[in-house]
Amino acid sequence: MSILDLLAITSHTEWIFCRSLKRLKISDIELMNVVSKTPNLLKLRERPIGIWLISAFTALLGMLIFISFDSPIDYFGFSCIIFSNLMMFGSPVQTCIFNKDLNYVALKHKGWLGTKIIGYPIDEIKGIQIQESRLVGTQFYRLCLILISGKKFYITQIPSTDWKLQKNLAQYIRQFLMLV
Repeated sequence: MSILDLLAITSHTEWIFCRSLKRLKISDIELMNVVSKTPNLLKLRERPIGIWLISAFTALLGMLIFISFDSPIDYFGFSCIIFSNLMMFGSPVQTCIFNKDLNYVALKHKGWLGTKIIGYPIDEIKGIQIQESRLVGTQFYRLCLILISGKKFYITQIPSTDWKLQKNLAQYIRQFLMLV
């Protein structure tokens, strides 16, 4: 594989162009999916596999540059390795659990550096909203719970370009919580 093949990743956040991967849409990989559902328990999980793949590729590219070239170009390879590690540490597996028996919703971030759990009573949930943002001409969507206090509780940590997925998840959660 040549350097040009390795540099075939574009800076655009939606697509990866690489001969070995063909066309792989990142938002199809970074899905938050339903892990389990009972009448009183709903468990959702989001694994940022797309970010992990980009991170691994960046680390490989950095290692190749670091080994193949002399100073000062090898510093770029070293910075690619550092950047890929930051991407890995910054993208935890996220699990959202709605438990009607305990009247509690919990968001668990499990990353390389530990686990963090945030929770609120289900009674405090006023509604669910799809928040939109725009970056370099691309529309991104995040799912968040609106609490009675006005505070926002983000369910999807990583913004997605798939509006239909976010809409379906929002509808699924509304039906489970019996929100209008």
